[in-house]
Amino acid sequence: MTVRLPPPVLCRVAGVLAMICPLTAGGGVLAATTPQVTDILPSGVPLPPPTPMEVQPPEDTDSELLGEAAGARPWLARHGIRINMQDVEELWGLAAGGLHPGPTYDGMTAMTLMFDTQRGFGWPDGLLNVSALQIRGRSLTGERLGAVNAVSGYDAGRSTRLFELWYGQGFFANRLDVRVGSIDLDTEFLVSQNASFFLNSSFGWPLSTSSNLYSGGPSWPFSALGMRAKWTPIDSLVLMGAVTDDNPTRGPFYSNEAPTQRDPSGTAFSTSGGTLFIGEAQFSADVAPWIGGKDAPSLPGTWKLGGLYDTGRFPDQRYDSHGGLLASPYSTGQPLYHHDNWMMYVVADQMIWRAMPGSSKTISLFVRATANDGSRNRYSTEIQGGMTLDGLVPGRTDDTIGLAWGTGFYGSRAIGNAHDAMRLGTSLAGALKSEQHIEATYQAAVTPYLIVQPDFQYFWHVGGTSFDPETGRAIGNGVVLGVNMTTTF
Repeated sequence: MTVRLPPPVLCRVAGVLAMICPLTAGGGVLAATTPQVTDILPSGVPLPPPTPMEVQPPEDTDSELLGEAAGARPWLARHGIRINMQDVEELWGLAAGGLHPGPTYDGMTAMTLMFDTQRGFGWPDGLLNVSALQIRGRSLTGERLGAVNAVSGYDAGRSTRLFELWYGQGFFANRLDVRVGSIDLDTEFLVSQNASFFLNSSFGWPLSTSSNLYSGGPSWPFSALGMRAKWTPIDSLVLMGAVTDDNPTRGPFYSNEAPTQRDPSGTAFSTSGGTLFIGEAQFSADVAPWIGGKDAPSLPGTWKLGGLYDTGRFPDQRYDSHGGLLASPYSTGQPLYHHDNWMMYVVADQMIWRAMPGSSKTISLFVRATANDGSRNRYSTEIQGGMTLDGLVPGRTDDTIGLAWGTGFYGSRAIGNAHDAMRLGTSLAGALKSEQHIEATYQAAVTPYLIVQPDFQYFWHVGGTSFDPETGRAIGNGVVLGVNMTTTF
């Protein structure tokens, strides 16, 4: 059966370059080297209605608070320079459960500079990208809740840092796009288009990578030296691969020092440790003709299959360097290390309902699942799923409602280590139980440049344990309330 893709329209701004879109006018391909301005946001990304392919929206200064900035933006654009700045302010409160109920604040300001070599000096299909972050505030997850899944993607260590620095070059009318430099993988790989809308960090870069890789791998707010290639052999298929350093902050796997303290400026440009390989295949199609006939409203979907392989050394979750039990009071305390690590994953984003052809009133679903080795990874399996409802609030066509759930399952040796600790009396935490969380959120487009997103999250088995490991007291289910405000300047 021939799948007929609908004409491109404005694509969902997912904070990711997950797909390359055709620009059907003239038969050309839109420059794959230009990232979305929201790529720098790890969560809570503003989302217009989705389409099966991503098209870079035309630059519109009305969607930015400073507009044309007294003529500076048009002048810079004529010389190939584009500057974007975004500010995020978040207030969070732990209403019940967890460790210590109460409020916290976190925030981030990000700036990106892109230089188009075609406009700058006539070199076609080239782009230089530089971005920086200023992260501030305190961690509700670490200080008050005690969960393994951070309530926000912005819940990170305070720092002022370089984020990404890369050069991208398009080939064959941008069917092939190559980037070289210090790159962040979680804007393109392992990403669910619909899940990026939610604030909880697990819906962005999940536990299966953030907890199982060194410093969480090359993911926000870190990048690593490497290369990424993206090939679009046909409009509905994208093949991507990347090779990077696997340890962006040069630190050991276990450390009392936060990764942002080891590399507070983002300029370590580490080449230590192992090499991380990641690949992904993406297929996009409109399923409406299969379900409702050729005149049915389009129902785009994207399905992804990927995996990663890391050549580094990873700690066993149960046995020490002498082959004894880590939980034993006589243990060396140093884990046995294994060479290499791997993970496989699948992602599905699918629109299931649209009010009428071309309508922004839609309902979409997402599912993501990961699997890896249970000996050297604390989390061996993970799954998230949810739905987004776009434009369904009367009079608020640009607003979105979302409901999502997620959990991560412990590996066999991590579970065995917890049982060893209970049997030998060396831990007060009790048996491991998979932490589960749900998130209900509403994103209101107050103006084209201001997004306000109130948020509710509920956690079961906070921290993945039954008791506080320091006090032995039971940890209650966590009730979290928050609000995110994102401004584009």
